[in-house]
Formats: sequence, C-alpha cells, structure tokens
Amino acid sequence: MDEIVLMTNLAVFLLVASICSIIFNKLKLPPLIGYLMAGIIIANVWTMDEDSESIVEILSDMGLITLMFCIGMEINLKKIRKQGTLAIIVALVQLPLMVLGGVVVGTLMGFNIVQSICLGGIISGSSTAVVMAVLKTQNRLDKDHIDTIVLITIMEDIGQVIILSMITPMMAGSELDSNGLIAMIISIAVFMLVSIIVGLRFMPRIINWVSDNVHYEVLLILAIGSAFGMALLAQFAGLSVAIGAFLLGMMISPSRKSRELSHDFEPMKNLLMSMFFISVGMEISVQSLLDNVVLILVLYLIYAFLKSSTVFLGYWLGNEAPRNGFISAVSLVAMGEFAFIISKQALDYGVVDEAFYTSVIGAALISMITLPILSRSSGDVWDKAIEACPAGLMGVFKRIKDARDNLYANVAASSRRTRKQFRKLMTMNYVCVLAVILVEIVFVLINPALAGWFAEYIGGTILIWSILMLLMNLFGIYFPIYVIVNNLRMARAISDKGSNTIHVNQEGLSILDMFRVSSTTMLSMMIAITILIVVPNNLGIWEHIVVMILALLGLFYYNRKTIQKMFEAQVTSVDSDSNQHLDGAANTSDEHQDQNRSEVVSINLNDRKLE
Repeated sequence: MDEIVLMTNLAVFLLVASICSIIFNKLKLPPLIGYLMAGIIIANVWTMDEDSESIVEILSDMGLITLMFCIGMEINLKKIRKQGTLAIIVALVQLPLMVLGGVVVGTLMGFNIVQSICLGGIISGSSTAVVMAVLKTQNRLDKDHIDTIVLITIMEDIGQVIILSMITPMMAGSELDSNGLIAMIISIAVFMLVSIIVGLRFMPRIINWVSDNVHYEVLLILAIGSAFGMALLAQFAGLSVAIGAFLLGMMISPSRKSRELSHDFEPMKNLLMSMFFISVGMEISVQSLLDNVVLILVLYLIYAFLKSSTVFLGYWLGNEAPRNGFISAVSLVAMGEFAFIISKQALDYGVVDEAFYTSVIGAALISMITLPILSRSSGDVWDKAIEACPAGLMGVFKRIKDARDNLYANVAASSRRTRKQFRKLMTMNYVCVLAVILVEIVFVLINPALAGWFAEYIGGTILIWSILMLLMNLFGIYFPIYVIVNNLRMARAISDKGSNTIHVNQEGLSILDMFRVSSTTMLSMMIAITILIVVPNNLGIWEHIVVMILALLGLFYYNRKTIQKMFEAQVTSVDSDSNQHLDGAANTSDEHQDQNRSEVVSINLNDRKLE
C-alpha cells in the first residue's frame, strides 16, 4: 500500500467530514450526521481504486472497535443497579416490543424472517450522542430525567449487543452447513459466558494493578491493545468485532482509572469513529436514496411510532407522570449507532440488499434531523392532546391511572417482604408475556410447513392438521396467560395489605377487581382465544369456532372435579336456603295456631264470666 494513497484518503475523508459537520453544527445538529453526509458525497463524487477501498475498510473496522470500546466503558453496572430501576423497567418493556414490532412489520412488508428480525434489532435502540446533544441544547428536562434517559440508552446498548449476538448465527446460516452453524453457536455461547464471568471478575483487578505499579501511558496502551485483541477473539468466535470491544469496555469500566482512560481515549475515538460513519455513508448512492424514498419514510414513521409508544408504556408502568413519560419517549426517537452496525453487518453477510440498507440509513438520518423539532414541541403536543381528548375517553384514562396509582401506593405502604414478593410476581408476568409472544411467533412461522409435513408423512388433510396446530397454539399460550392472571390476583391481594394505610382513589380499584372476582380459568381462556383471533393465520372463522369449542370442552373436562364441587356447593347452598325458608314458614304457622288458640280460650273465659 502506497503511503501517498493513505495520506490522500485520510486528507479527503477528514476534510470533507469536517466541512459537513461544520455546516450541520450551524443547523444545531450533531457531527454524526455530517460524517454520514460526507460518506455519501465522497462515494458519489470520487471514484476509488482497490487500495482506497481497503484503506476505508481497515479504518472503518478500527473506528467501530474504538466506538464500541468507549460505549462499553460508559456502562456502570453498579450505578444501574442502584439508580436505574426506572431505566431497567423501560428497557425491559420497550426492547422486546420493538423487536416484535420490527418482526411483524417486516413480515407484512414481505421480508423474510431473518430480515424482519434484523429490522427489529435495528429499530430497537436510540443514539446516545444525538439524544444528549439535543437535550443539553434545549434544557427542557431536569438532571434526574436526563440521567434516566442516559441510563435507558445504555440499557438499549446492552440489549442490542445481546440481539446482535443472537442474530449473527442467523445471518451466517446461509453460508454454513448445519454442523458449522452448531459449532458457531456453541463458540459464541462459550465466548460470551467466559467474557462476562471471567472478564468482569479479573480484568478490573489487572487494570488496577497496572495503574498502581506502572506508568499511566502503559495502562492506556494496555487498554487499547486489549480492546483490539478482544475484538479479534470475538471475530474468531463468529461474532462482530463490535461485541468484543464492547465487552472489553464493560470489563474495564469498574476499574479505578476507567474515567481517565475514557477521557484520554476520546481524541482517538473521535478520529476513528468519523471514519466508521464515513464508510457507512459511502455504501449509499444518491439514486438509491431517491428510489427508496417511500420505504425510507415508512420505516421512519414505524420507528417513531413504536419507539415513542413503547417507551411511554415503560414510563407509565414505572409509575412516572404521563406528561414526563411522553416528553422522555419523544426525546428518544433517534436511531442509534447499532442501527448502522447491525444493518452494515447484515449487508456484508448478504442478508439484506442495498435498498434495505439505504432505507435504514435514510430513516436514521431523518430521525436524527427531526429529533430537535419533535423534542422541542413534545410538551405542547401533549397539552393540546389532553385539551382535545373527549371527556368520556379522559374518564377511562383517569380510572386506569387511578388503578395504577392505587396499586403502587398500596405496595409502597406494605412491608419490604411484600414489596419483594410483588416484584417477583411482576417479573414472572414479564417472562410469561415474552413466552406468549415467542409462542405466537413460532406458530406463525412453522404452522403452514408443519401442517403440510404431518399431512404428508402421517396422513390426514392439511386442514385437520392446521386445526390441531391451532389448538396446540391455543393451549401453548393458555398456560402462561393463566399464570399472568393468577399473579395479577395475587398482586391485587398483596396491594390490599397496604390498602388500610393508603387509598388514592377507590374508583380505580374496579379495574383490578375483575381479576379477583372472575374465574381465572375462564378469563385466561378468553384472553387466549382473543389473541388467537387477532394473530393472522391461514384458517377461517369456522375453523376458529371449532377450535374454540374443542378448547372449552377440553377445559371443562380438565376442570370437571372443580366444576362438580362448585355445583355441589351451589346445590347445598340452595337446599340450605330452602330448608331455612320451610322452617321459617312452619314456625310462622305454629305461631298463628297458638295465637288462634289463645284467642279462643280468651273468648270462652269471657263467656263464662258473663254467665
């Protein structure tokens, strides 16, 4: 490689990137957008030779490694455990829902399952750099809310690393045979377990020892070398180099010198990170952007809706004020760095085409450009929406909010053991909800193929096997739903322990009371049947009715002893009431007879006196 070619490329890339960033800085937009635009301009104006392309690839990988290493060093697990309860709730709610939304939308748009899962992973995160830049310039939220938003983006980064680790074997599946794919999955699992368990235990001690006994510049070199070495090990394990660098950053973050290392590593990160985003932009042609304008807008609108609604739901479940939750949710509508990482890796594996990749980058650019406008107007939008909302609908929302406030207030007034039990029930419910979602996704994907396989190799028609598969689907989601409903009953009972101390609004109790007064079995089956009707499949309404009847018959047979006991108890109660009624009537008749006798005796005595 000629050094003149290297210097020429560096000069052109960095100068164009700096000019674009200055322009976007005047528009109060982050430098990241300038880097992406610089890549688009360079790719469409300058014809690059093979040496230049290899330089871009090397610098891009180095930029990705340094970027992910710095993101990993920003993660403080102890701080998240102490202060990040709300952030954890929001992340646990919105990440699975965002991935599910991406899978559903991708399937409806005609993408295959791997592309749809990639889309879910792409849209599940937010850009920490862009979000922080917008929040600092606008100064609309206080420090506590901004810290919570930062913790949410950190939790999203952790979640997207897990997502990227899980979908890497799927993306590589087309290039490997079954044995190679199994070996890859095992190597990834071993690498992740060893890195997390061993690395988090010993790496901080090594860094602390070096910082205490060796000159600081040696510590900096050790950290950088370890980041690139960990990235190399991750690539050998079948993962992206980004995951290895991210894990190494997480290992170093608990050490005493992590903040100094992050500060001194900043210039190198800024230089190489710009090269990564320039390379991302260089994959896009202007003509491709123009050809996919509709898809770009659709992806952006889907992302904006899913992101704001799922984050708002997480804030609401975290007992946050609705207005603050809405403003915070809108402030996170900017696709993160992992959107570029996942989409670029999918493009390199050949999972997605240029149109998909271009649409993702275009949607990400729109989300970053429009975030300042959305964040600035979010409070006014909420206030106007509240004013325009019909009174009846506001009453429904108020009752739901009162039910939530009652629940949290009563739990807060309970003992520490009760609060721990309540959190355990809610965690179990969260796992059951994920199980229901997973079961539905699996059945939607395998139902047609599996019904055809059974019909071909076992016998019968595809229709019969489809009905049986639908019945299996119903009972597959019935049991986790039963656990959810039963846990809600127990949660209601737990909250009642504190009800003698605090009552926020008694009207709100009626919503949760339905889980206490209704039959758990029947309510669970009704919810399961509703989900089955809503989720699309290849069967008609009559087949669904057949499945419903079979399910109810099976449910009645399964609970026949309980139903018989309830019936016997009801009959006993009716007999007891009848006997009490007859006894009362007999007593009344006897009283009347005694009264008549006394009247006759009294008359006879009076007659004798007259004689």
